[in-house]
Amino acid sequence: MADSIWSDITIRLDTGSTDTAEGPARRRRLAGPVAASVICLLAITGAVIWIRQPHDSSRTQDVPKVANLLVRQDLDRVNQTDRSQTVYLVDGTRVVLQPGSGIRHAAFLQKDKREVYLEGNAYFDVAKDARRPFYVYSGDVVVRVLGTSFKVTTNKENGDITVLVTTGKVAVTRRTAPLPQPLILTTNQIAFYKGHSRDLIQLKAEKKDPDIIPTAPAISFNFDETPVIDIFQTLENAYGIPFHFDKATFSNCVLTTSMGDESLEDKIRIICEAIGATYELKEDGVFLEGKPCK
Repeated sequence: MADSIWSDITIRLDTGSTDTAEGPARRRRLAGPVAASVICLLAITGAVIWIRQPHDSSRTQDVPKVANLLVRQDLDRVNQTDRSQTVYLVDGTRVVLQPGSGIRHAAFLQKDKREVYLEGNAYFDVAKDARRPFYVYSGDVVVRVLGTSFKVTTNKENGDITVLVTTGKVAVTRRTAPLPQPLILTTNQIAFYKGHSRDLIQLKAEKKDPDIIPTAPAISFNFDETPVIDIFQTLENAYGIPFHFDKATFSNCVLTTSMGDESLEDKIRIICEAIGATYELKEDGVFLEGKPCK
């Protein structure tokens, strides 16, 4: 992407763009600020960000939506569709929710831990953060991790719960009457909780589960000459947190950037640095302010 963007800038500086009647004036604007900003942001953030005049906004990605409800500092997210859906937590953790399943968690990061309450079935790919252990509560089962991936399956009829680890290591115990020592699971090991007897035992998967990592429409954070307003909408859909801003202020802001597993705040910071905006995280969402892009 970097090579492609730099090549495009070089061509425009050498030959000029014929897309508009601005001609030399546009080339003068691009020659210094754009080239310098691309190099600077490559060094600072590792992301390629390029601010340009608006182009066709129809390229905005069709991001699958999950029903979100932000109540004070807690966020409820439920997959009300008939297919798996991918959602993200602000720390970069990816969760694939199965149809009818939902999670509840703090909207923004807590100081010493990360907690998710699960109803139904989900696959977790947890972002590493040694300062904040990650807990998943599903019925009477508690899963504690620092950074790993695993699948939690709940049988609604009898209350049985299965935790299957795909990478890393997790500790599993009960919420009520915790075990003297939690079950320690590694790759391809299972914790099985029997709903009727409340027994919690450790098993080993007999064969690889072909559906261990549920498929779901991916949410891409790679943007090519995308209006900032559409980028904010993509982030809102992915993380379930409302973005509050004046559309008229950012209507002319367009970015090219490639982001991956950064936290939500890191993504917002990258965007704000590019367009000269500021942000604030509050109970009811992300609030952005800035000046119009020229």
